[in-house]
Amino acid sequence: MRIKPAVYFFALLILAGQSGAAFEELEIGVASQAMGGTGVVLFGAEMALFNPAAVAGIGDRTFTISGRLPFSKIDFGTYGIDGAFHLSEKWNVGVNLRYFGGDLYNEQLAAVTLAGMLTGDMSFGLQPVIYRASIADGVSEYGSATTMAVNMGFQVRMYNRWLLAASVRNPFQARLGESGEYLRRRIDVGLRYEPATDMISALTFSRDFNGMRIHAGQSLPLGFVTILAGVQSNPVTISGGLDASIAGIALKYAVITHPQLDLTHQFGVTYDF
Repeated sequence: MRIKPAVYFFALLILAGQSGAAFEELEIGVASQAMGGTGVVLFGAEMALFNPAAVAGIGDRTFTISGRLPFSKIDFGTYGIDGAFHLSEKWNVGVNLRYFGGDLYNEQLAAVTLAGMLTGDMSFGLQPVIYRASIADGVSEYGSATTMAVNMGFQVRMYNRWLLAASVRNPFQARLGESGEYLRRRIDVGLRYEPATDMISALTFSRDFNGMRIHAGQSLPLGFVTILAGVQSNPVTISGGLDASIAGIALKYAVITHPQLDLTHQFGVTYDF
């Protein structure tokens, strides 16, 4: 009986449909990317852009600085700051900032997430997001545009070791600039199985204007180091990484392959306090 709200919500997400999209993918979430992009079923402030409900799972105040170098190109780098803290006994607040690009073209993102426990097993998150894109002609500013979207998601625990999760980004079809291009709309749904503490098996599905993708990931804790691995489709990529935690500080690294292009590197430092 307790999973019925999750099933109804997932049905609404599927009915939302898809559309064309503008704006780069500014999610970083190093652990998620190392595990094949399965962030919809993971916890933490840096997972909030994959699923706003992920902020409800934090145990302490947390702060992360991270970056991504797509295809090993510094010019395409994305850099981010993520943080979360307790608002009350059942509700948490998260903040995510992203910057992509350089002097001629850049994009910024700022998101605030409110996430909490609706029941003892189900969490829900709501996330307003502000997007801004700027283009320069090399001498002076050519133009910029700003818009706002809303993301939402849930996570529900089943039978102690299983978790069902889903999220939808930009369900209300926010647009950017005079051309009115739609921001990316994406739906994610997935399952997580945790046979032992921090040993996670994840299988998720996502759909956007590029079509359907399948993601699979695994984490294996070995003392203070956790080994991460994953794979995803469309295109087929293989990923891996490490998460080393000592005295509340976690150092994270992920690498992602591509069928034709160079490796993508991601890195991050998280401090829990």
